Amino acid sequence: MKKYDIVKQAKIINIIIYSFMAAIGLFLLLFTGLTTLQEVILISVLCILTGGAKILGYFSNDLYRLAFQFDFAAGLFLLIIGIIFCFIGLRDPQSIEKMFGIYVFVDGLLKLQVAFDAKKFGIRKWFILLLTAVLVVGVGIVALVAPYAEQLSQFILLVISMIIDGLVNIWITAYTVRVRAKKKNLEERFGLDENETSC
Repeated sequence: MKKYDIVKQAKIINIIIYSFMAAIGLFLLLFTGLTTLQEVILISVLCILTGGAKILGYFSNDLYRLAFQFDFAAGLFLLIIGIIFCFIGLRDPQSIEKMFGIYVFVDGLLKLQVAFDAKKFGIRKWFILLLTAVLVVGVGIVALVAPYAEQLSQFILLVISMIIDGLVNIWITAYTVRVRAKKKNLEERFGLDENETSC
């Protein structure tokens, strides 16, 4: 299989998984009648699938290595906590909310670096990447503070975090992975082969 085919498949799979994340968040926000077991299963499966998709993206070797550059560690983290949730989720449901809040916060921080790296590559919309990253960081901070503020619902913040993180990752994946090194100075600066820019 050609390299660009793997990149395209990783891109599509990640967009689907992030869409699933946003959809699950919206579903949990609208339908509050689920049992704790059902919520634990949904979130655990979501973490495992998202973690797997991130790891796949990391090994896809995309051209700019922006959207996927930190996804091995982030994917492994999600994969592990998803498996852990399967065993302890019912005994300590709040642990899911805390750990996912940590993930969203860290994911936002990593997206900040993606935005600055995008600027180095000459990507015009890097500032939008920066703003969306700041948004994710802000949501992550609020989610982390929620356990210590009685007026904030940690579960509501969890599902809002899912929706925002999912939508932001959809946009970042769709935008940064499809960008091509069309400019000659980028090809020379980063040692890119002309044939590789087609992915």
